[in-house]
Amino acid sequence: MAFYEREFIEISRSNARMEIVGLMKCTVEQEDVRKYILARMAKEKRAMFIGGLLAVLLWVLAAIPVVGELFLTSSPDPHLGGGTLVLTVVFALFAIVATVVFLCSLPASKRIIASADPDAPDQLQAAAPDAVVWKQNRQWELCHAHDLVPLESALQGHPVFLGSQRPTDATARALRQNEEKKLVEYAAALTESRDRATVPGPDLLLIYLDIDRLDSSVYGFAAGQALARVLSAEDMEGVAISSGDSAATLAGSANEYVIGLSGDASRLDRIEAMLCSDTALEKILSHAGICRGGSGEPLVADGVVRNGELIHPAGQSTSFCAAGLKEVWKKSTR
Repeated sequence: MAFYEREFIEISRSNARMEIVGLMKCTVEQEDVRKYILARMAKEKRAMFIGGLLAVLLWVLAAIPVVGELFLTSSPDPHLGGGTLVLTVVFALFAIVATVVFLCSLPASKRIIASADPDAPDQLQAAAPDAVVWKQNRQWELCHAHDLVPLESALQGHPVFLGSQRPTDATARALRQNEEKKLVEYAAALTESRDRATVPGPDLLLIYLDIDRLDSSVYGFAAGQALARVLSAEDMEGVAISSGDSAATLAGSANEYVIGLSGDASRLDRIEAMLCSDTALEKILSHAGICRGGSGEPLVADGVVRNGELIHPAGQSTSFCAAGLKEVWKKSTR
């Protein structure tokens, strides 16, 4: 079963002030994404049909009094009375409004249908920008009072606020513009942090895990658990951890999750030896396996292990991988 992961910036509001909670990830099955896109396409097609039908119906109603009076009447001297004229004008005005609304909405609906390829879930942002979670409701109950903004929309400089209407009041619009600026700046800073995390070198250890073999919809969490079963917090002291889908996975040529470890070379040597000798871990590795250095991967910083604890970056919520590590380490210390 293939999975698709989207990243969101979680924000909270207190007294009309926005606070950025941090980056969050949503993992859904590819089939759920496909069903959502197909449903969205069907909805847009229905809207196009109903809008066109309504416009045509109103024009017909506007034309009936005129046609009936001028062409269908048996009177030798047909003429339009005042009531007929009023009725015709009213229906014509409604028909004009319905036609304008239909024609204005038509291009947007056509773009959505054209870009909504159900066999290419990587195009989800273009096909369904308002989609957040399909079957992961329990995972997001803690954020029910917060907003989620797609990271990709912030990186493009145009944050899409999910679950909220665009403000119409001038003051509210000014506040929203300020919020959008902060989100764009946060996304840019996050990109710089990722770039630093992907710098290749001799002190970087990459573990490639097969997503299908992890057998979990939240595969980042399962990956963290798998690593923590091999390495204790003491083994990882002073090591910086980052994780995410590999570049090959994002390109659609693989289905693997990467955990990057950076730190002292001698410590990474010991860690690499422990990982390579673990038979359970070997069963869930992808074909890329475990390697040092390399060309780097688009990973997100999970934190640094200090005094037996994983300290995640300031202003960033705990990632799925970090949560998996912490859970296993916590159980092992009881």
